[in-house]
Amino acid sequence: MVGALALLALASSLILAIPAVAGVADFRAGVVGGRTLGTNDLPRMREAGVRTLRVTFNWNGVETQRRTGPSCSTATYDFTRYDALVAEAGRQGIKLLPVFFASPSYVGGGDLSNMPRTGTPEMADYNCYVRALVRRYGRGGIFPATNVPAQPITEWQVWNEENLPNYAAGQRVSPAEYGRFLKQTTAGVRSIDSAATIVLGGMPERTSRGMNAEKYLRGLYRVKKIRSKFDVVALHPYAENARGVKGALIRMRDMLRSVGDRRRVLWLTEVGYASSGPKGHFLVNTEQGQAKKLTATLQLIRSNRKRYKVGTVHWYSWRDTAAYSEGRPEWFVYAGLYRANGTPKPACNAYARFTGGRRPCRVIPPPTSEPLAGSPSGVQAQGGILPSPPPAE
Repeated sequence: MVGALALLALASSLILAIPAVAGVADFRAGVVGGRTLGTNDLPRMREAGVRTLRVTFNWNGVETQRRTGPSCSTATYDFTRYDALVAEAGRQGIKLLPVFFASPSYVGGGDLSNMPRTGTPEMADYNCYVRALVRRYGRGGIFPATNVPAQPITEWQVWNEENLPNYAAGQRVSPAEYGRFLKQTTAGVRSIDSAATIVLGGMPERTSRGMNAEKYLRGLYRVKKIRSKFDVVALHPYAENARGVKGALIRMRDMLRSVGDRRRVLWLTEVGYASSGPKGHFLVNTEQGQAKKLTATLQLIRSNRKRYKVGTVHWYSWRDTAAYSEGRPEWFVYAGLYRANGTPKPACNAYARFTGGRRPCRVIPPPTSEPLAGSPSGVQAQGGILPSPPPAE
């Protein structure tokens, strides 16, 4: 009897340690936070039916002092603004999907987008940052707000668009190097929370600047023992219309079947269209056109979620922002559900209709306090959260 009870207890512990991945039965619609996120944004997200918010948890925004010795305890972190974000998201019942991102200036020649190389002192610094975040906000975390309904954080995304050179280590796209980076990140997360869900960085499905997602993933699957180091494949299937998005999903599922991983869950951590931008760009529409394409695309994804094993979809983005570079009219700064001044676009009402949220969307009042997340002075930021990486063009 004692032996049977011991086996039962062991089985129970193993079940608890299995990550609860959001799959087709728990399909979730969310948004990407963008570059400005104030105290009044999250209540409006809740009203619009947003269930999950993807946001970068920037390494260069929390590390105020690099390690002075081999121990992680010699690093200094300032979590003030992320504390506010985690607490407010919990109050609003919105689950966070944090992205490990944004290297300090001492990594990769000072480009925040470059991930640190494995086997370097900078990688050890990064591992300290990863463990610090999970220890604070993850399951059993020390941050008091982790006991509110939408917390703790149990899902973590490992970098962004790693199949593009501007986000890769040393600007060199390498599935093998990302595989090593992923293994170390996963080890850090699961040393604190063994049941955490690990999400690959979201990859543009088609790109002229790096490696297409299917080719990149084939390379990643060649890394030894990599399959147990992540739970979810993430895709950014930007396309001219819903038909193009469907094509991207078909190609990705075909690739996963070809490597013997047909059951792997797929999350779409960015998808979207713009309401303005460069003339002739395939993602640029009018405001009404943006809303129409949003409806068609999100409905297609939800109605085919079982066929393509899609667990979540994140609209890029919540709100229009300022340009990333002076004088360059990028499409993605106009991809929001809201205009930069806080007034809703037709796309917001289309999104709320899709989710069953409140309509019409209401104006976001001007901020009454500090941004919910961001960076200390001297780090690349323009108010609100640190710059979320722009999508692939």
